[in-house]
Amino acid sequence: MTSKKRSLIIVAVFVLSLLVVLGILLLTQVDVTVSSSDDETVDTTTYVYSGSRDDIATMVISNEYGEYTVTQDDGTFTIDELEGLNQNSTTLAAAGNCISSITAQSLVEENAENLEKYGLSEDDPTAKVTVTLTDGTVYTVYYGIDSADSTSSTVYVRLGDSNDVYTVLANSSRYFYYAKEDFISLIILSELTSTSTSPTIDYMTVTRKDLDYDITFEDDTKNYATDEVSMASSQVMTSPVYAYLDITNSNDVIYGLWGLTAADAICPFPTEEDMDYYGLSDPYCTVYIEAELQTYSLIIGNVASYVTDDSGNDTSEPAYYYGYYEGIDCVYTFAVDDLPWTTFMPVDILSSLMTSNYIYRVDYINIEFYEDGETTDYYFDVTADEDEDYLVATYNNEFVDIDTFKVLYQFILKCPIDDLCLEDPDEDAELVCKMEIITETGGDVLEFYDDGNNRVTIKMNGTTSFSQPISYIQTLQTNLETFINGGTSDDILMAW
Repeated sequence: MTSKKRSLIIVAVFVLSLLVVLGILLLTQVDVTVSSSDDETVDTTTYVYSGSRDDIATMVISNEYGEYTVTQDDGTFTIDELEGLNQNSTTLAAAGNCISSITAQSLVEENAENLEKYGLSEDDPTAKVTVTLTDGTVYTVYYGIDSADSTSSTVYVRLGDSNDVYTVLANSSRYFYYAKEDFISLIILSELTSTSTSPTIDYMTVTRKDLDYDITFEDDTKNYATDEVSMASSQVMTSPVYAYLDITNSNDVIYGLWGLTAADAICPFPTEEDMDYYGLSDPYCTVYIEAELQTYSLIIGNVASYVTDDSGNDTSEPAYYYGYYEGIDCVYTFAVDDLPWTTFMPVDILSSLMTSNYIYRVDYINIEFYEDGETTDYYFDVTADEDEDYLVATYNNEFVDIDTFKVLYQFILKCPIDDLCLEDPDEDAELVCKMEIITETGGDVLEFYDDGNNRVTIKMNGTTSFSQPISYIQTLQTNLETFINGGTSDDILMAW
């Protein structure tokens, strides 16, 4: 046989082999085409019920917490039994979506005889929803216990006219296990935003059982200092003492009602017995505000729960309180962190300014020191016109360096409030210093009494108000001597 014939035979055998393999592949090929005249994917979803949320007139929900009716009116869902309270209509609308389109994850048992084991018995279901549509059609859905399938978060469900048991996602069913209180809005007052204007607090009072005085605040916009050394709020404390507020530290106390959100809604439309039970008839704390012709009142009652230790045992530290806001007829719980009025002390929110008289308003400053029967007097006459940016001061009828005088005045303004003091100094307490800062419309007079413990008790305008270290008075006298002897602003001590 020639080599040419041998090559032809090899090629023929190779081609024949390819044909055999191709035939086998064609005979064993799986048909993956979907038979559809419109080339559309066939929907294989199993619907327990399929409808439209817009067709719902009412939903009657029954569960371990009782029964309540949800009504749809022009696209808004509300609970009849909570009429008059703000409700979470978005969540209620989501419940409407879930009850009108129920998608099964699996068919667990067809025509089940023992519905009780699924929590789906007609007499005692875990949850039940009876839906009435706008055309009068009624259908019922029973929701049961968590399914036995540990790999998915599902619950058992069935339609009222069928014993076929399905599983559906728990997330799409959770609404129907809720109490009606869970749908009450938890927002007490809307939060102030960067574009909204804070209301002017004309008057505010905080009353607490652990304090033997009320804490009151008033607006002082016309009088508070506006110069660069002032961080005072436009509100001032008027009880238990008159004092200026730190604009940062006092913000939560003054404006904390705006943006206040409850942790839970507990009892809508409380009776007198309910108010007694939650400690709201004789509250632990009351917050009352008058602002721009409106009044706001929050009462805080009993402790709802306590902080627990590492072992899970209750401590004595409150975690939540019961509370009631006038105008929303519902008892809530609030986290302590959202109730600054229950824990703050007046000194926590005070400005470092004991007195706040803008330098351009000052008429004169007179400071007297008393020691061993002798008096040292420092009197400064001030003439100013803020509009003309004109400010001069004299000491012993001689003009002083105004820039250094401003620094000295900053030290005087920053007279520190170390603590409140509500008890008058002892009768034999020595008056060590008297400071008068007088303006055309008023001013302040401060008296410093030695309490014998390296501290002084301070009367402000005749009322015992504060306490501070005596070192401030000593440094003040040093600064005054430095100033009248020609010292510069760099020589003025700002710490004591």
